Amino acid sequence: MKIKKILSLMIAIMLLTIPFTTLISAETDINYVPRYKYKILSTGIRMSYVELGDKNGEPVVLIHGATDSYVSFSQVGAYLSDLGYHVYIPELRGHGKTSKPENIEYTIDLHAEDIDSWMNKINLETAHFVGHSLGSFVAQEMAITYPEHVKSMTLIASSNTVVDNPVFTWMLEGDEEFPGLLNFGGEIPAEFVEEWTATDNWDENFINYTYKHAEKLPYHVWINVFSNMDVDNSERLSSVTVPTLIIWGSLDDLFSIDDQFALIEALSASDVTFIKLNGLGHNTHWSGEAGADISRYIAEFIK
Repeated sequence: MKIKKILSLMIAIMLLTIPFTTLISAETDINYVPRYKYKILSTGIRMSYVELGDKNGEPVVLIHGATDSYVSFSQVGAYLSDLGYHVYIPELRGHGKTSKPENIEYTIDLHAEDIDSWMNKINLETAHFVGHSLGSFVAQEMAITYPEHVKSMTLIASSNTVVDNPVFTWMLEGDEEFPGLLNFGGEIPAEFVEEWTATDNWDENFINYTYKHAEKLPYHVWINVFSNMDVDNSERLSSVTVPTLIIWGSLDDLFSIDDQFALIEALSASDVTFIKLNGLGHNTHWSGEAGADISRYIAEFIK
């Protein structure tokens, strides 16, 4: 990486670790039971999605993480729509109200193929992509394989690779204290789902609906999602040239600060902005009232 780029990133970190004063109205209407829309895709599934905001606004596609749903981005989506953006929140295969086929691997490239088909179905040519965790890797795949669709990319809680990540191995195989998903015998215990979706989000409705969506996921979806996260984009991201915003919480127990700099290095052809959020974990946009500030970061970046 060139010294000039390293210095510019250091300046960005120093400036952007200080949260913006939230300017979004406290009266923002957040709907946790929205009007869903559906499209039958060329990939063979029915995809559910939610559309928010001004249809003439700049389009933004928000892609949720593993075992999440529309609810994950419900607050950020509402805030961005209040700021004038035309927001789309699709639910990935296996999640939310989208089809949950068995006997097929839910790979990152298949998720991206779904998104490509969905965009073609709704005549959405290009958009700014925002992805969290699993969704961030789908966004990366879109930028690599379907660059014609991507105007910019925001990666929340991401990395350049998840190959050999010990957290995913632990999730599947467990340890002395945790049996692992593969050993749950075909059903995910409610207490595990409750712990998995735990958050200090300011809205009790967000907490309840996040849990309800995860609780409804079939066992095969949990296994499928975490068994197909073996992506390594260390070399492939060199083809990406769109502006990229990386948002990372200092308490993220899945991806480290070293992962963030490896991601920045992999995106050497992009104009990268890095925001470090001190005291926040993997689900940064769920934490407390952070969703409002993260929405502002995204909006300022898109501008």
